[in-house]
Amino acid sequence: MNGLTMSLRPTNAYFRAGTAAILTLVLTSVHHAYGAMIYETPWRLHILHVAVPTAVAIALLLCIGFTRRGKPGGRLATWAAIAIIMAFPVAAIGVFEGGYNHVLKNLVYFGFGAESAKELFPPPTYEMPNDIVFELTGIAQFPLCVLAAVFALRLLRMKAG
Repeated sequence: MNGLTMSLRPTNAYFRAGTAAILTLVLTSVHHAYGAMIYETPWRLHILHVAVPTAVAIALLLCIGFTRRGKPGGRLATWAAIAIIMAFPVAAIGVFEGGYNHVLKNLVYFGFGAESAKELFPPPTYEMPNDIVFELTGIAQFPLCVLAAVFALRLLRMKAG
């Protein structure tokens, strides 16, 4: 079996979309827990109240979608999982948290200086880059969400086709 054929198998499509989305949620949970600890900002832990149930919902919907594929309930579950993946792990976490809060913040900070960064990203909501682990885990959310989006859209394309 060649790589293209294998990547279009239903088990791989469901598994890849779910794995990338859930890894994005795990990464953001670790990132926020680490930030809560090092910056003494326990409010950052709010993400756990959303990320954990969202990960469970994605996993359950994809399992239902896979086991009942070809049936209306399976299609509905798959579409619901894709919608959740695109809304939360991709848009809210990856694009906003990873892309805006970390990628853009670091580009502005290192490209235009701390004062410019503080204007766009005012304290205390935002921390200026001062911890490499916090910044790298924040930045890593963006490429991981791109991967989740690609896999979710491939699954959607497979369902539409």
